[in-house]
Amino acid sequence: MNLWKRLKEPIHQSDLMPVLRQGIFMSLSGGLLIGSMHLLLTFLFNFSLTWLMLLVLAHLIARRIKSAYLEHHVLFSILSIFFFVLAYYIMSLTLYGGLFYINHIQDINLYLMLLNPLQYFSFLNPLSGYFLTVENLFEVIFFIIGTVYAYRYSK
Repeated sequence: MNLWKRLKEPIHQSDLMPVLRQGIFMSLSGGLLIGSMHLLLTFLFNFSLTWLMLLVLAHLIARRIKSAYLEHHVLFSILSIFFFVLAYYIMSLTLYGGLFYINHIQDINLYLMLLNPLQYFSFLNPLSGYFLTVENLFEVIFFIIGTVYAYRYSK
């Protein structure tokens, strides 16, 4: 059955609100927790494990969304991907905001630039100059694996 037919199936309202609540909760708490762990690893050891953090984040979100509904609908899997992307944004915001705070950077314009989500997803741009670097390819591959994992495991 194709995606459009599965999207037209009825959604149980009693399942939708818990999925939205769990997704928002996991995006905020998971993004903050994983972002602060990533900040700790980056600041103390100067080593980035973003690819590993993406897998942990996808697993946490998919598991919470899967436990929130009684009857599956394909919209819940799509929402799982949305919440994964939102959690990645919050994770990156926590990481760079924390790095600016630790390094005593107090320019309000830099903090406002942190809110721009395009800079956090620029690693997906194949036209950028650093797209074929090893670290960026790891991040792209594990971001794709994370989205697929969040979609499939939330079923």
